[in-house]
Amino acid sequence: MKKLFLSTLLLLFVVNIFAQKNTAAQEATDELVKIYDLNTKQAKQMLVIQERKLRNLEQIKHMKTTDAKMYRHKFRAINQSTDASIRRMLTEAQMKIYTERRMEWRNKRAERIATLKESGLSLVEIEDKLLEEGF
Repeated sequence: MKKLFLSTLLLLFVVNIFAQKNTAAQEATDELVKIYDLNTKQAKQMLVIQERKLRNLEQIKHMKTTDAKMYRHKFRAINQSTDASIRRMLTEAQMKIYTERRMEWRNKRAERIATLKESGLSLVEIEDKLLEEGF
């Protein structure tokens, strides 16, 4: 009886974690569907891309404290591959929106880097801060 109860409890825990990850991927997808006006096929592709990104980020999470340099490298690689996957699926009109948003992001990042440099942080500290803030 105890084993059945513990097994059921463990199953519910795993299902809950999966649902939370799936919800995060769905929320990110919903936002991007609105921004880029994605069709149904593209929305499905975007969900797969977002799920893969979250799964990959989850796999490297432990490196943040054990190997920060490798974590930064892999984090950038995950973001680059996600961006590449998104670019491949967008139409020409959607790519214009993507390019505009990317330029806005780069400008905000540059401003943030300048602010962090003024505060006297090292390059590694700046990189860590940018990762924390989603840049």
